[in-house]
Amino acid sequence: MKSINVLKIKVFMPNAHFRVIHSGNPRKTYPLPPYSTVIGFFCNILGNKDKINQMLHSTLALGILSRHDYVTSEYIWLRNLNSAQHKKRFVSTDNRIWQEKPEHPGSQTPIKIEVLNDVETLLYIYHSDSSVLNNICANLNTPEKWLSHLHFGRAEDWAMVESMTKIDLKVSNQIADFRKANCYYQWLPAPSAAFGLKHYLNHDKYAELYQKMQGTAVLVTSTYRLIKTPSSKSLIRNFSHIPAKLCSTSIPLLSGFCLPVLFVDPEEGIPVYMATIAKEGGESNGTSSGQEFRYYTG
Repeated sequence: MKSINVLKIKVFMPNAHFRVIHSGNPRKTYPLPPYSTVIGFFCNILGNKDKINQMLHSTLALGILSRHDYVTSEYIWLRNLNSAQHKKRFVSTDNRIWQEKPEHPGSQTPIKIEVLNDVETLLYIYHSDSSVLNNICANLNTPEKWLSHLHFGRAEDWAMVESMTKIDLKVSNQIADFRKANCYYQWLPAPSAAFGLKHYLNHDKYAELYQKMQGTAVLVTSTYRLIKTPSSKSLIRNFSHIPAKLCSTSIPLLSGFCLPVLFVDPEEGIPVYMATIAKEGGESNGTSSGQEFRYYTG
């Protein structure tokens, strides 16, 4: 039976916010972290530029599953200390009264933020160089080597690793291995970004699954490059994106009334949709017009 060896990490977060980047007010959240956030999590653990480059410049694949108990809302004030913004709102630099009430200098805007609570996330990472997984395992127990405390996205969203183990994701289409497919949110990468279609999974069957699967089509952020903008000398992050579907549903039957062959975690009874982040030689999936080095994000 075909299988791949991966590092499986189970993470718990009391609360989390994975911002939908085009949402303003309220700031909405995805129900699971994007690939870019998970890449940043592993880069934080590695804590060393050479080890990070080693991870990002050979074949790397990720599977992300997540579920939460409930969603709440946070309210915060965004402040602005720009002098031009202050004069635009208050007319004079000496004034900060608006409608007979004092406000923060510059201006202040109330923002509503969606927050996930009691979040359980399963991470599956495959790498062509086993030493990368060994480095992650070793560093996970040595926090002095981390770049920062463990978190996903916002620095205040602390992450606690509950378990870490190397397992074999087997290739299967047995009903028992799909029994909890609708218990977690996942990114189902498009065939152009899916891992294993050449050697483990059937490309045509996977493409049919992608077409039939219920879910929202999303361009998920992945790695990025720092590039200079045409209008200034400042650097901005130019992300690559992986086309995927956001789904949390049972596996549909394909033509011929058969189930697709997928990577599965037999202990959990769930399929794991693996996306190729970087190919051999450092080529990433998605689209990017970056002209400088590839970096990572937290």
